[in-house]
Amino acid sequence: MPFELPGDQNQLISAVAAANPRTIVVLNTDGPVTTPWLDDVEAVIQAWYGGRGMGTALAAVLFGDSDPSGRLPVTFPADATQGPGTTPATYPGTNATVSHDEGIAVGYRYYDAEGQQPRFPFGHGLSYTTFAHGSLEAAWDRTAKHVTLGVTVTNTGRRQGTDVVQVYATLPAAAEAEPRRLVAFQKVTLPAAGSKRLTLTVPAQDLTVWKAGAWTLVPGSYTFATARSSRGLTARRTLTIG
Repeated sequence: MPFELPGDQNQLISAVAAANPRTIVVLNTDGPVTTPWLDDVEAVIQAWYGGRGMGTALAAVLFGDSDPSGRLPVTFPADATQGPGTTPATYPGTNATVSHDEGIAVGYRYYDAEGQQPRFPFGHGLSYTTFAHGSLEAAWDRTAKHVTLGVTVTNTGRRQGTDVVQVYATLPAAAEAEPRRLVAFQKVTLPAAGSKRLTLTVPAQDLTVWKAGAWTLVPGSYTFATARSSRGLTARRTLTIG
């Protein structure tokens, strides 16, 4: 079945977790997998395919010497029926032809367009501390043709940690675009109780859509949202552009 760990690895994890519910699972995979044992384990770390320093880096995270600061560049489905490519026509294809039925709804955009609730959304990632995002400020510079966004990030926990502030944009209805798209992100490391003002810039080009053979900035209301993932929005601001 697609997205399943190979062999009897799921059964092995379940058996270990039954003996010790404080089990931590380290996924050494090249992409998303199903996690039927998720509720039975204490934590999951996605390690991907590391290089020669993987062991040292992994130990630093497991023992709390380093705060995990990576965020998922893909979506983890709740099961194999979610996401694009779940029919024979879309994967692996029929008669040597693959159908791209998702159109512009690629990756996390597909889950948003179809209203699917994934296991772990695009951009998801935890920390050993907690963070708060303040209100979002936004301004459109007509001359420079970019949007400037400002937000204050505060470490509300008791130890140093790293947050990745993501910004998603929702385009005007006339753009006929995806529900929202990632347009900016910035990583920030803060001490306990520390705060920092972040400024992010979104070029107009990143807000365009392909219409009538050209990239077009559709006039109208644009909503920008800070977030911790594609589903974890924290603050919003709407601007009229064009």
